[in-house]
Parts: sequence; structure tokens; C-alpha cells
Amino acid sequence: MTALNLTTCAFFETVKRAVMNNIEWKFKAEYAKSNRSECRFCRSKIKYNELRLAIMVQSTFFDGRIPTWYHYDCFWYCGKMNAIMKLQQNLMKCWKYQLISLFGHHYQSVRMHVRKANQKTRKSYDIDCFFNTYDSVHVLQNLTVDKIIDFHLLPVDCQQDIQNRLQKRKIKIDSEHEKKKKRKEEEEETSNSKGKCFTTAEKEKEMLNIQCNKFWEIKDNLRNNLTKREMEKLLLHNGQQITRKFEITNHLADCIMFGPLEPCPACEQGQLFFSSRFNSYLCGGNISAWTTCKYSTQKPGRKKFTIPELLSDNNYLKCLPKDGEHSERFFSSRRPLVSNLLKGINFFIQPDLHDVKKNIEKLGGTIVAQLTSKVMLAIFSEASLHSESYSNFVLKMSEKRIACVSESFVDQLQNIPLHDALAKCKINSWDADSIEVKRDQIGYSSLEKTTSGSSKRKKFAQDSDHGKVIIKGGGAVHACSGLHEIAHVYQQNGKTYDVVLNAVDVDSGRNSYYKLQILKHDHLDQFWVSRAWGRIGTTIGSHLLESFDTALEAVEFFCEMYLEKTGNDWNSKKFIKHSNKFYPVKIEYFTKIRSPPKIRPGSKSALPKAVKELMKLIFNVQAFKHTMLEFSVDMNKMPLGNLATDQIQRAFNILSQVKEILKMDNNQLSEMERLIKITDYSNQFYTLIPHNFGIEPPTLLNTEDLLKIKWDLLENLKEIHVAYKILHCDTGDEDPMDPLSKRSAEYKRIVKYARNTHALTHDKYTLQIENIFSVDRSGEFERYAEFKKLHNRMLLWHGSRLSNFVGIISQGLRIAPPESLISGHMFGKGIYFADMVSKSANYCNATTEDPYGLLLLCEVALGDMHELTEPEFLTKLPRGKHSVKGLGMNVPNPAEVEIIDDGVVVPLGKAVQSNIRESSLQYNEYVIYNVKQMNIKYLVKMKFQFK
Repeated sequence: MTALNLTTCAFFETVKRAVMNNIEWKFKAEYAKSNRSECRFCRSKIKYNELRLAIMVQSTFFDGRIPTWYHYDCFWYCGKMNAIMKLQQNLMKCWKYQLISLFGHHYQSVRMHVRKANQKTRKSYDIDCFFNTYDSVHVLQNLTVDKIIDFHLLPVDCQQDIQNRLQKRKIKIDSEHEKKKKRKEEEEETSNSKGKCFTTAEKEKEMLNIQCNKFWEIKDNLRNNLTKREMEKLLLHNGQQITRKFEITNHLADCIMFGPLEPCPACEQGQLFFSSRFNSYLCGGNISAWTTCKYSTQKPGRKKFTIPELLSDNNYLKCLPKDGEHSERFFSSRRPLVSNLLKGINFFIQPDLHDVKKNIEKLGGTIVAQLTSKVMLAIFSEASLHSESYSNFVLKMSEKRIACVSESFVDQLQNIPLHDALAKCKINSWDADSIEVKRDQIGYSSLEKTTSGSSKRKKFAQDSDHGKVIIKGGGAVHACSGLHEIAHVYQQNGKTYDVVLNAVDVDSGRNSYYKLQILKHDHLDQFWVSRAWGRIGTTIGSHLLESFDTALEAVEFFCEMYLEKTGNDWNSKKFIKHSNKFYPVKIEYFTKIRSPPKIRPGSKSALPKAVKELMKLIFNVQAFKHTMLEFSVDMNKMPLGNLATDQIQRAFNILSQVKEILKMDNNQLSEMERLIKITDYSNQFYTLIPHNFGIEPPTLLNTEDLLKIKWDLLENLKEIHVAYKILHCDTGDEDPMDPLSKRSAEYKRIVKYARNTHALTHDKYTLQIENIFSVDRSGEFERYAEFKKLHNRMLLWHGSRLSNFVGIISQGLRIAPPESLISGHMFGKGIYFADMVSKSANYCNATTEDPYGLLLLCEVALGDMHELTEPEFLTKLPRGKHSVKGLGMNVPNPAEVEIIDDGVVVPLGKAVQSNIRESSLQYNEYVIYNVKQMNIKYLVKMKFQFK
């Protein structure tokens, strides 16, 4: 009998749970497929067909995980089995020497003496410790005194005590066996009388055992009687595809025992195969070129297994049943754990809900000790929310906009998807942000500090200087090639031999890149093909540089690699996406200059200093990068401003498609169909717009909140692209801005307007005006002329991010398109203004690190206003109305307004209460739906002084 280590027996169940509940399935067990693998512990070979265990680790050379194999016995002594080692150390406290084995011949003596608190304990205590520890794991079931080494050396009273205990133990075990046998017989009688099968765990285990033994018998016979090529012929003859998704012997045994599988009914071409991990049959096909099929079933279509003529003489195959009948696979009733379900989510849980805490951790969630802004979701009992003792928790959650669910949340996850469980168990009455919004607010770097495995994330984190772009020739020379000083990207017949490829799969967590280019020596006829690959946003990956004597050889190799990675010919005019292949990211390089100038827009000596400083602010490349990093965009694989505009537009279209899918109810689209489509679009979106998720899997675009975040990202990408084009192209246009004199009446009026209309509730900062510029955008005044005579014109505030102002100055304020998902459209999609400076200033997104923001003052022709006190999403104004006014409860004092420029009203009075007592708005909002109704008059540079 195989020797069993005592500590192995004691913590085997712990290991089993660790393996079953592991978030990323970090462990693997199989019979060795060859004799080439080596044990990482003892460094000896693992024999063919010997049981081996592995720990799956992240590869440093490519975007994926690889197994590190161990002998079964060596595995338990591996240093990475932390939970096991801790348990082993706890057991070691019981005695000075560990009993290595009770069975077999590998014995070491047991000293029944321990020291505790430096005092020798009684021998009877040692025996108690021994029996109490191992009795619970049934190690002592077959133990007799002749199996304990040096038993005769123990004191006589100890020998007698041990013999008595073992005798009592044997009597107890025999009694338990009799009771169990009797109970089993009674259950079988009850089961048969009711005409039911498999009503007990014991019966189910027995059936699974019989099925498993028969299955392995078939596998052994196949290995002994058929070659791999013959097994492949059998599978192909029975209409089975041969893929890497399954092991050939396993699949053939499945076909012989249960019948060959019909193609997947969902994608109509995928090969089904059995997955022990999911306890069901999965599809190995694809629903599209971007996404694998998610079809899963325990009742697949089957057909009769037949043997081709070429193999009809095989002795084993001759013995198979000729009638074509197959048994039906019996499945375990245990539901497989989906332990990665809550990975990356920070929870705060009601202190006394201990069971909930354990279950959340089992499902991969992270428990945060305090109710801070890092919490994404809280769990409380519904009764506790109404309890006085928990009022402080409720106040903090409402202030931090943290969603709260009931303790039944974990139970609901067993039956319904995560977002449905969140909706069903929601108990907060306050406005709260979704998990996706919270994750975005926390940011990836902050999340690293709060979740487990942060050291691993830091290990693979990419330096900010990594992947610097050096433009030479037709593109950016790979920094890893080391040739940027002597070579450039090769071009021929107008084609640049440089490509960046992406591949994203939300299901598997893949987020890979592959870069390929030809480099030519600046002065010699020498060529290289540079390749680099890995995981986006990390140091995971590698590179290779190969030299060629001629351009023809380099081009041939480049085209070969491109075909291998994409499935497309390099010279093909139309790219077709293929399953499990890379997709090219279109990059536009600005090649006129190598790097952005320090003050290119201010290069004209005639520009006033204030305008030069403003140009530096709005063309700040570091600010652009910071904006993109907020959205987790990878700045190394997608150089700033270089993503092609048509690719950005395609990403917009994808988000619009997802929006339509989320709108559909269950009658229009089943939950599985919805998940498949959203996964497909998520893969497409992240392939087109490279994101830095570190070593975390890409996020599924399955909520409207997340869609709004990504839409906002694309809007910012568009603005930055415009800024970068202007930054790299000297258009020679006249500057449309002039600084106002601080002594002028205009300047003083605007200062007063800003000082008086800072709202009391916006008290986290004060505003200091640094400069004011008059703005005269080309063509805007002429466009505004048709509304200049409209009554009710006002000078109003408008705020936006710094990164948007190049686009605003060059193209004006624009109305979001109908398909836009940007949040904040309380009254529909229009241009929003305010008469309180701080209401607009909040949209500048200034921080303590970047305390500057820009505000516009615009002359707005409001005409007859449609007045509202509650949100109403308008697509068309009521007849006779020119604009919308959201009525606030606090307004600038109407008695203190100033009239300028042919009747333009400047509401610069101090804030007072309005006559509106019931409104969802604290302050007024003004909305126009025609860009011709406004004219930008001033741009105000503000410094935010945070308290």
C-alpha cells in the first residue's frame, strides 16, 4: 500500500478545497503524457503515465500560464503551498518529531514527549494529542501496534494505554460500519420502493466510480492497442474534429463509451468535448472571428460509433459491441464552484456576518477592513440598515456612493448571474455607483495595494519609460531592437513594413500584442526583422531580432510571420479577421518632428506671454497621458494621439451595439445569447483600443455605467488626436485669443461674476482667476448672427477637461451625436451652461496635482425657455421653445444682474434662494440644442485652490 504522510492526511481536504476553489485554477493534475517532464522539487524525471501535479505560473515570455510539474509526493513539500505549510507547522507543535508514515516501510521513531512552555508534559497528554489529531482524518482506522516503529521502547504503561485506545477505536469503527451498512440498505429499499435512483451521495459516488473504472479501462485498451494516428483516424471517421481543446485518448474513449458527439447546435460547427472542470460538455468552436463559443450542456447530441474498414482487423476494436448502443454519461450532482466570480471586487461586510465573509473570500472577493473609498460593494442585513447602531455606516456609504446588498447576495450567485444578483439583493436607498465606476475611480494602481497578489502585479508592472517611441522612416523603431541610432523602418513602393497586432479574449484573460517590422541600416544595405510580443501593460513578453542580407529576404520573412499571426496576406487589400489570430491596430505616426516641441504653438515671437502659457497648458502632453491613464489605456502600445480616427469611430459603433443589447429584455434575447454577444463586442473593443489591465483579465462591457466610461474615453481620444495633429502641424493660422487687461471693465466684471456665483455647497475648493482671454473663433460670430436678435440672451459658464480645449477652440462646442452614451444628459443631448461658476468648474476635473482648469463664458441666445424641475430626456423641444431651463432652488440675485452689449444679461449677483421650493436641481441649468445659438466670448484660466 502506498505510504501516506500524516500531515498529508491531515490537510489533504484543505488542499482539495484550495484546488477546487482556486480563482484562476492555478493547479493541474494529470497522468504524464511522456517521460520528458522534470520534477521541480527533486529534479528527477517524471515517468510516462505517472500521476503528476502542477502549479500554473505566469510565463515571463508570453501572455499565458505554464505548468511547473511535480511528483505527487514532492508536490506537498513545494514552497508555494503556503496554506499547507502553515497547517503542517501547526501539527508539528504537538510533538518534536513527525511520524512520516504509518503504512509501508518508511518509518521513523516517534518520541512521545513534547515540551510546552519549557516544561515536560505528562505522557498521557502526548497520547491524547496523537489520537485526537489523527482520529478525525481516519488515519488510525487500520493502525496496529506492530506498525509503530520502536513501540517496544515506550514505557509499559504507554504501550498498554495505546493498545487499549486502538482496541476501543476498532470497536467504534466496526460499530459505525454496521450502522452505515444498515442505513444504506434502508435507503436502497426506500429508493427502490419509490422508483428513484441516485437519491443518496453514496449511491451517486458508487455510480461515478463504476463509470470512471469503465472509462479508464477503455482508455488503457486504446493506449495498448492503437497508435495515435489510428486513434485520429477513428475520430475523423466518426465526424469528430481534432483540436488542442482535448486529449485524443480521452475524447475517443468518450465516443466509444457514450457515442460520437454531434456538432455544437449554437455555432453549428464547433466540436463538443467533455470538461471535468465544468462537469459538462463545452464547445471548442467560435461564434465569430473574435470570440469562442460558450455553449455548454450535459445532454449533447450523439450518434452511433462505427469502425472504418482499415481498422476492422484490430483485435481490440473487434471486441467492441456491434449493436451501436451506448451508455449514458452519469454526472455528479455537485455544482462546480465558480471561484473567480468576485475577483477584483473590494467588499466591506457587516462585522458579525462571518459566514458571508468566508463565502466572499472563497469566490475571490477582497475584504476591506474599513469603510473607505476603496470599497466597491457593501453587504449588510436589511434589518441592520434601519438600526441606530449602524447609522454611521449608512451615512458613510451614502457619502461615498457605495452600493449595498443583503446577505442573501452569495446565495443568489449560485443560481443567477452577478449583475442580476446585484439588482435582486440591492437594499441601499441612496444613489450609488456601480462596481465598474468604483473600479475606475479607485484606479488600477490603487487596486494593486488592496488586493491579494499585489507583489505579482508589481513584478510584471511596466516602467513609465518602457516602450519609448522613436520615429525614423515610416514608423517607430522598436526600442527593444537597440537599432534606433543606426536604422529606420523600411518602406517600399509606398508601403511601410511595420505593424502592431492585438489579440484580446475576455474569457481566457488574454490581452496580447505582437509587433513586427523591417529595419534598414541608415547607410548600408543591411536589413533586420524585429519582433516583440507579450501582454499589454506588463513586462511579460520577449523579442527577437534577425538579420538579412537583402531586402527581398527580409520582406519574405516579414510576410510569412504576418500570415502566420493574422491568417492574412500582407499584400491583401481587405483584412479578414480569423479565429484565434491577431488583428492589426492602425497607428498614425506624425513624422515631421521626432518629439513634441516644448512650446510649438507659442513659437511666434509676437504672442503675448499669457497666451504662450495658455498654449503650454492646453497642449500639455503629460496632461494628455494622465487623462488616458485614468481610463487604463496603454500608452506604450498606442502612442499618444496616434490611433487612427476610423479605428476610434469603429470603437464608437461597438459601444452603440452593446447599448442596444443591454436594452433588450429576456423575451428578445436570452441571458446566454446576451452574454455571448457582449463578450464578442468586448473582445473587439479592447482589440481596437489597447487597454492596460496589468495581469488582470479584461473587463466585460456589461453595464451602462461602464459603457459611459468607455464612451467618455473615446471622446477624449478624439480631442487628443485633434490636439496632437495641431501640435505637429504648423498651420500658420492666426491665434484667435487675446488676453484682457486686468484694468479693463470686462475683466473686473468677470472677476465679480466668478466671485459672487461660487455655490456654498461646492466648498472643497476656491477659484482664483489667473488670466482672461477674449475669443474670436473664425466663422462663429457669422454663424451666431441669425440668433443674435433673439430675445433673452445671457452670458453663461461652460466647463470641460483641459484635454478637450484644443478641439473646442479649433472646432467649437459640439452637441453629442444621438448614439452618444456620455452621462449627465439630464435634459437630453445638447450644450449645457450654468449661471453659477462652480457648477461649471466641477466639470474641469482639476486635482491637487493638476490644479488648473479652463472655463468658457458664452453668449447664449435662449429665447423662450421650456422650464423644468425634474429630469426629462428631450429629443425635441416643444413647439415655440428655443431652449430648456432647469430651475434650481438657488440662483444669482435677479436684482443684481448687469446688461451689456445690446441686451445681453450677465447674472453676476450673489446666490439667493429662488421661489422654487421643490426641484431636483440645486442650481439653474441652461440647455440649447442648436450650436448656432451660442458664441464663445471669453476663456478664463482658473487655479483651483483645494482646501
